[in-house]
Amino acid sequence: MFNLHEQLLKLQEGEIEIHTDFSFEGIDGTVAKRTINGLTDKLVVSGENVNDESIFDTLMCFARDLAHIDPKLVARGLDMLVAGFESEIKQVASALSTPGHDPTKYAEALDRYAFLFQWTVERGESAASKSHSAAAASSQAKGRKRRTNTASGAIVAAGGGSGGGSTVAEVVSGWKDKLFDLYILLHQLLQMPLGRIWNSVPERDTFIGVFTRLAHKIMENPVYTKDSDFQSALFGSLCLWLQNYNGLYSLVTMITQNLQHYEHLSEAMAGLVQMAYDKHDGTQLADEVLRSIAGKSFSSVHDKTGPKNTARFLVKFSQLAPKALLRQMGLLIRHLDSEAHILRSAMVDVIGHLSLYLASQEEQTEIIKNQIGEYFDIIEQRFQDAHFLVRAKVLQVCQFVCSGPAKFPKRRPKLINLIIGRLEDKASNVRKHAIRALTVLLETHPFSLDGAELGLEKLETSLENINTELAQLAKGVAAIQPDKAAGDPDANMDTDAEDEAGSDATNAEENSGSKAGDGDAGKAVDDEDAATETGGDGKPNGNAEAHEFADAGLSPEMAAKAMHLQFQQRYYRDALYFVYQLQESQPLLLQLLGSTNKSEVMEAMDFFVAAVRFRVDGSQEGIRRMSHLIWTPSTSTNSTSGDGTQEEARGVRAKLLDSYMQLYLTPSERLSAAENTSRITRNLISLTFGATLAELTSLDELIRTLMGEGLINDAVINKLRSVYGYTKQRLPPAQRRGAIIILGMLAQANRSIVTDDIDLYLRIGLGKYGHEDLTIAKYTCMILQCLGAAKSKKPGAIAGIDGEEIRRLSMDNPIFEGLRGILEEPRRDPEWFPAAEQALNTIYALGDKPEALVIQAVRAQAKLVQGLLASSAIADATDDDMMDVDGEGDEANNRTVPSKATPSCKHVDPWDLTRLVFFVGHIAIKEIVLLESIEAELKRRKIDDEPKRKKRASPKDKSKGKRTKGRGSKTQTVQDNDPGEEEEDDELNQIAGTTEDEIGDIISAIRERELLFGNKSVLALFGPLLVHICKSLGKFNDRLLTVHATAALAKFMCVSSAFCEENLPLLLTLIQRAKSPVIRANISIALGDIAVCFNNLIGENVQYLYGPLHDGDVNVKKTTLMVLTHLILNGMVKVKGQLGEMAKCLEDKDQRVADMARLFFTELATKDNAVYNNLPDIISNLSVGAGAVNEESFGRIMKFLFEFIKEKDRQTENVVEKLCQRFRNTTDPRQCRDIAYCLALLPYKSERSIRRLMDGLSGYQDKLVEDAVYKYFVDIVSRARTQAAQKQESLALVDEYESKLKEARAKATGEDTADLVETNGNKPSQTTQNSGYEEMDADDDEDL
Repeated sequence: MFNLHEQLLKLQEGEIEIHTDFSFEGIDGTVAKRTINGLTDKLVVSGENVNDESIFDTLMCFARDLAHIDPKLVARGLDMLVAGFESEIKQVASALSTPGHDPTKYAEALDRYAFLFQWTVERGESAASKSHSAAAASSQAKGRKRRTNTASGAIVAAGGGSGGGSTVAEVVSGWKDKLFDLYILLHQLLQMPLGRIWNSVPERDTFIGVFTRLAHKIMENPVYTKDSDFQSALFGSLCLWLQNYNGLYSLVTMITQNLQHYEHLSEAMAGLVQMAYDKHDGTQLADEVLRSIAGKSFSSVHDKTGPKNTARFLVKFSQLAPKALLRQMGLLIRHLDSEAHILRSAMVDVIGHLSLYLASQEEQTEIIKNQIGEYFDIIEQRFQDAHFLVRAKVLQVCQFVCSGPAKFPKRRPKLINLIIGRLEDKASNVRKHAIRALTVLLETHPFSLDGAELGLEKLETSLENINTELAQLAKGVAAIQPDKAAGDPDANMDTDAEDEAGSDATNAEENSGSKAGDGDAGKAVDDEDAATETGGDGKPNGNAEAHEFADAGLSPEMAAKAMHLQFQQRYYRDALYFVYQLQESQPLLLQLLGSTNKSEVMEAMDFFVAAVRFRVDGSQEGIRRMSHLIWTPSTSTNSTSGDGTQEEARGVRAKLLDSYMQLYLTPSERLSAAENTSRITRNLISLTFGATLAELTSLDELIRTLMGEGLINDAVINKLRSVYGYTKQRLPPAQRRGAIIILGMLAQANRSIVTDDIDLYLRIGLGKYGHEDLTIAKYTCMILQCLGAAKSKKPGAIAGIDGEEIRRLSMDNPIFEGLRGILEEPRRDPEWFPAAEQALNTIYALGDKPEALVIQAVRAQAKLVQGLLASSAIADATDDDMMDVDGEGDEANNRTVPSKATPSCKHVDPWDLTRLVFFVGHIAIKEIVLLESIEAELKRRKIDDEPKRKKRASPKDKSKGKRTKGRGSKTQTVQDNDPGEEEEDDELNQIAGTTEDEIGDIISAIRERELLFGNKSVLALFGPLLVHICKSLGKFNDRLLTVHATAALAKFMCVSSAFCEENLPLLLTLIQRAKSPVIRANISIALGDIAVCFNNLIGENVQYLYGPLHDGDVNVKKTTLMVLTHLILNGMVKVKGQLGEMAKCLEDKDQRVADMARLFFTELATKDNAVYNNLPDIISNLSVGAGAVNEESFGRIMKFLFEFIKEKDRQTENVVEKLCQRFRNTTDPRQCRDIAYCLALLPYKSERSIRRLMDGLSGYQDKLVEDAVYKYFVDIVSRARTQAAQKQESLALVDEYESKLKEARAKATGEDTADLVETNGNKPSQTTQNSGYEEMDADDDEDL
């Protein structure tokens, strides 16, 4: 008689007896296949055949030798067992359903099948486990050939060869399917009355226990639990065991063990408990599992897997069976105070799902409402959790809770206040989820009237109208019941007072909770109460009138109307407060648009897009600010928050383009094609309204990119043209301006926008409308510049934007006539200057002889300046001679300068003189640009012509040429070449020389000597005039003239180094003494340009570049900081101890200046240890001398700067050494405190840093007498001990240093005066040591 229990014990101990010598190991595959097929045939015919000892012994051999059988035969063998088991179950079912049959005779066969399954499946899964080890070993043994028929077995070899760590379910095809069939059969068997098959309960439980243990073994493999059908069959069998055969406590133990050890089973176990609870009366199972979890204590330090698995189980179970979890929530709530943050986070998630479940109940009883309120209180408290992941989870819970069907309108205001407070959280992950939560609350807001729009003005108007109606209704009530109102005037007031008292108590309770929960949230709730009392518009909210209607005796219609008005009043008050909250958050969100964390930036973009859709006031500012993100590199990386999404990988730039497409360029399905075109055109034009120069620059790049990607169609372009060229009626100037601005942006991507209709631009922009509105003329000039390009690719031609080639235009082209009209526009409008600037730019960009036209303009303007040109140098000169940059003669005494030109300035019109100096200043700059383009063109021609010359001059021709040249004949070598090409080549050589260096020298000579000093140069006439005006700014009492004169002088100085050197002292005097901040800012920019052009001149006066950083005007300071940032980061100026001036800007009162300084040092830190190398000079600048900052500012600046050197131990050690040396050279208590503070900022990660500190003790031991200095060193010891906690040697070194430090402190305070004097008396040795340190400092700086 087969005893299953005994055989399982023998199997466990390895004492199974098989009464046959047959073995599957080592036999031929054909024999093994034939054997398995024969066994299968017998078992399929009758499952009872397993009781045959020979068959059973062979089957045990199959289980024993499983690891050595071909995987294909393994699947057949398992199929054989399942088929026999199925046949046996059918016989059992038949016996149980047929009266008179004895089902107990089938017990032995079932036990034998259970034993075979136990052995086979366990061996198979064990072999799969070994395959992982075999794969790991084979990967380490390089060059070792794998043998499949070794002791490791066929399955192990196959598993190792399949890529490492493959399971038997993956190696053996069909294994998982047969196990699935097995548990389907077991599910059928467990539904039968098994008590009739086995005579005793232990025997029955032993049989069932085999399959439950196998289930536990199988679940350890993630391959099975990932299959939902397999998991359902497996869990169904376990649930039947629970329901019918008292498997509760065994199943609870299995579940808790799985949660403790297997991460992949955490959510699967939740599905098992949920299935038991819903379908198999498993309430007790759910209760026991949850009680077991509630009774455990978790530690995030010693236990990593347990809290994580339990957390995932609870979250999943709260989603699947919230009702079951709600029963034990009173016990589980204790985990909100768990040490493991992941469990606290899970409990917050659970509470969110339970809140949704309770809110979805049809019958909202008072108990349910109170329960939801308690859960919201817990969520609000968790906003202040110590761990950032819990705070982030709270914000995620707010998102999905408020996205559900229930809106929770009473809880939203406080939630929003708390969320706004988290926008300033120190963790970027929390800030990201706070922005997302705010966006979700905006998109799901409950104020659906008026099209769900949240325009402030519209809401305030609606509330005011309702208040007016209520006031009128209240007057009618007073007229109807004057006697009642007069007889008992305080009756209603008492009732109102009670209601108001209750309301105030509730508000006070919320306020106190909010203040305790988050910084400014309490204030925001107070603001909510104030807004409620005043109705959001400063007027009484009408509460008194609302209460008066209660007992007024109105007709039903009037009472219903009054109630409706009261509901509307409350609705609009709540809507207004919601808008106020959103407006409060916008400044913070605008800051987050500039975050370095890309996920935060993209979430902020989503918020502003949603806010614009709902017409939230102020949201357009965010959209404008977003346009600057177009400069973000498109190859962005994932967010540093660790939870990057696919959207983040696409990058901020792509997100920005999508946002603008969504807001402004996406057609509406409700509109026709023509209406959509008009709508998109209006949207694009509206982007230019009120835009700053920086916003227009970014918008330019954004629109150009959209056009380049084909996202703006021709219909929109034509509509923009029609708006720009509309002449039938008076068109608002802003619309025409917006149209030409957008067209100019589009034209940069598609030049045909200009070339297809040039007449339109000439007729409008350079015609009547351009002269009426010079802004239109300016942008028309800019769009005409798109006809050319900055770089030429062919001789005499300019490369078009879309790859076409065009030549420079002749000066008789109508375009230049229109441009000349703009230059000669007589109107006194400050907008003329930018329009004229763009007109000059267009002339130089398109004209083949731009000098001819601009000289005419200068000549015409000079004639207006009466008495200026006493000489006839300009009046009599021809147009071709006015700016002969190639002419000879550059002596200063040959210049024709009106001797009495400057005194006549006193009698000219300032406006005319201003226009003149503006002309000559901008022409000087454009001449430099023209010369640079000529130089580049000549060099390019040289390069292009080089292959042609080599091809013409073959070796045969060269030798022939040499012979004829010897006889004095040169014509023989020329006859075989093209005369035209040779003549052009010779002419080019004569003009530009034969090498690139010669070309550069010639152009430089023209720029240096001809433009400002040539006797035929027009610009040479005006240099003395500009100098005279700038020297006498006090005499010229016209702000516009002085500004443009100084700017023109600065432009002249960028032309010639001689002129610059001569007048640089004047410019440096002006930057210090000029009263106009505009002049000082312009000169700061000019000094940056001069530093680029003539670096040697600025190098001697570099301190003047930094002087404006302390200017009293913010714009001057900001401009200077921008100039220096550009120069330093691009290596145009060498920093020689002036970074301290830049560091002072970190503490500037203006936040923009401080932010720019932070950005500068952040970028500088990436430039080869620049911050580290200049750190000593920065400390000296900030700590010593008249320019030293206060200690608080010094501390904040140093804390920021030291962040850039903490990552490198070598730098830390050198800084420690240098700072210790500084103690020897100072006796100033303030400087000692500053040095000690800097030492305390460093991380002491290495023993060498501590040793350097210890070696330098003799230099600062006498400074320890001051308490502040000693405190900093005590902090250093504490920090060093923390860093060295894992190393005994380091701890010993820290202890040694601490003892020496205490001893030095005792000496410094006078306890051992003799020793102290002796230590300080060794001056010669200290001096020698000092010089050694100084040499080391210099060498370190040079090396680093």
